[in-house]
Amino acid sequence: MGGGDAVDEDKQILCCALCCVHLALYPTCDSIGCSGKAGLCCLNCEYCCKPGAPCLPCCCCGPQIECDGCSVCNVQGQCLCCVNSAAFPCNDEVPCILNVAGWTMYPKCKCFAPMKEIMSR
Repeated sequence: MGGGDAVDEDKQILCCALCCVHLALYPTCDSIGCSGKAGLCCLNCEYCCKPGAPCLPCCCCGPQIECDGCSVCNVQGQCLCCVNSAAFPCNDEVPCILNVAGWTMYPKCKCFAPMKEIMSR
C-alpha cells in the first residue's frame, strides 16, 4: 500500500479488476510471506509475516491511525505472489480500474501491464 507498507503496488500485474476491487500477481515470487492492511475510516490494522520486514507494535500485527486517502473502507492482502485489494471509495492505492483476464480497458488499454504503467506513476 503506497505509503511505505509491505505491498508494492507498482510491481503488481493485474489479473482482474472491477472499479475499486483488484486481484493482482507479483511477476516473480520473491515476496515470501504474507502481509496486509484493513481499515475503516482512519483506523487501520496491519499484519506482516515477511522475512526482513520491520516489526510492527504487536510482533507481526499492529493498529495504526492514519489518513490513507479518506476511504471509508480499505483492505489489502498479499500472500506469496497473490495480492487482493479493495477500497470504497477508490483511493491512490486502489484506483478505479477495469481489467478482465489481464486486459486493462480503463484507465489505459494495456495487456498484463504493471500497475505503474497503467496508473502512470
